[in-house]
Amino acid sequence: MRLPDFLIIGAAKSGTTTLYKYLCRHPQIYMSTPKEPDFFAIDDIYGKGMDWYSLLFSEAGLQQICGEASTTYTRLPKFPKAAERIAQVLPKVKMIYIIRHPVDRAYSHHVHEIKCREQKPKTTFEEGIKERSYLVDSGNYMQHVEQYLRFFPRESLLIMLMEDLIHKPAEAMGKICHFIGVDDKIDLVQNSLIAANQGHQDAQWFLRSKMTSPLRAIPGAVFIANLLPQGVRDLTYQVLKALPHYRKWGEKQSYLPPQMLPETRQMLLEKFREPNQRLAEFLNRDLSHWNQ
Repeated sequence: MRLPDFLIIGAAKSGTTTLYKYLCRHPQIYMSTPKEPDFFAIDDIYGKGMDWYSLLFSEAGLQQICGEASTTYTRLPKFPKAAERIAQVLPKVKMIYIIRHPVDRAYSHHVHEIKCREQKPKTTFEEGIKERSYLVDSGNYMQHVEQYLRFFPRESLLIMLMEDLIHKPAEAMGKICHFIGVDDKIDLVQNSLIAANQGHQDAQWFLRSKMTSPLRAIPGAVFIANLLPQGVRDLTYQVLKALPHYRKWGEKQSYLPPQMLPETRQMLLEKFREPNQRLAEFLNRDLSHWNQ
């Protein structure tokens, strides 16, 4: 029975898709399809059992390690059982937790849910965080770190900042590969950055992802696509975008909700100030720019 050797546990809208795509390029790594099985977080999915979960990794090569990337694993208090379940099933698993400015993350998560039709199209950010507290709670990163450290040793968890993945991708990927135990000298960036998921700032990335999802659903398509030159993938996207059906759909998807109110941002900055400081001390890293 094949099970994952490492997990990307979040945070949502913090570059997990970027990281997933980079790791898909590594010959010593097998990533699950779908990217986010949510197995340990959602009760109904966990109820499918280990045989179902292990099938997600059944095609991995003997020399490959396996991973998946479910952001629901760091969504307290909505999914409180994830860490304990992971510890029971995968006590030696390595975990990667990629995080970003928590206020920006919350707004990006809100935009994502609107575009995925999980919220009404004209829901304001203020309405969204009132109705869905996890939009804010998911940004209390230290709360999630402390939850995992109840069940795992510190060396099981690698915490990365999305800004490092964006601005120093080769260095960040080398660190991640070393952490999970694969060759860290392989160039996974390949001189063509995969756009990090930053919500409203990456509307084109979102459209591209949605438009090409039917193609990526074909068995083996993701693997083949990752072997193709970037220019070929770009051309495929441009052809899809020019089709009448996709053009009309894309116009609908381009809607963006209003920016958060200044007073909302200030309120959230104050809410996150103390947990951000604890996280900064834990990481021994300056996070003062998260207070702005």
